[in-house]
Parts: sequence; C-alpha cells; structure tokens
Amino acid sequence: MLRVAELKFGQLPPGRRFRWKNQVWLKTGPVLACPEGGEKPALVPRSAMVEVLDGPEPANQANSPAESLSRVMEELRNELLSRLETLPLPPEHGKELARQVDLLVDQAAGRLRSTFDG
Repeated sequence: MLRVAELKFGQLPPGRRFRWKNQVWLKTGPVLACPEGGEKPALVPRSAMVEVLDGPEPANQANSPAESLSRVMEELRNELLSRLETLPLPPEHGKELARQVDLLVDQAAGRLRSTFDG
C-alpha cells in the first residue's frame, strides 16, 4: 500500500499540488494557494497539515553543501514563521516580526554561504 506524504503547508515548496480540506490545491506562495478549478486564491496557515500529491517530498537530494544550506535555511524560516503565527500578536506586530525573521534568516544564510565560497 502506497503511503501518503503529509507535510505542514509551510514546508511545501511553491508550485506543488496538495490536498487540504478535501480539495486539491496548488501552492502559489508562502501562505497562498489556489484551489483546482481556477477559483480565487486563499490563505493557508503554514502549520496546516496537507497531503502532497505530486509525489514524495525529495529527501536530502541536494547536490552541493550550498544547496543543502539553502534547503535547511528555508525550512528554518518556515518553521519560525509558522511558530510566529501562533503568537497572540496584533497583525502589525506579527508582520514586523515576520519581516525581521526573514531578514535575520537571510543574513545568517549569507554568512554561512560565505564559508563555502571562501
């Protein structure tokens, strides 16, 4: 019997199809997805568990340390943003904290990448 791959929505890369709430969707952004059939895009919580439809999630298939780093940093970003969504914050504070998380993860990734280049 084929096992269904389930992930948190935030871990799913854009462009992948998934099943959520008994409907097929296409992830179009970090928190946006379009239902199959061309309906209006909807917000999907990063923490929502979804069934991956386009095959199993690749496991450790990066070709270089830099690609592995990028994948790990993106997973870190998604996990931090997912946890941030659970905090009881006013929307403007949540958006600012999300912006800061993005900035800090990008800065850390840049510093780590420089170790591979130099």
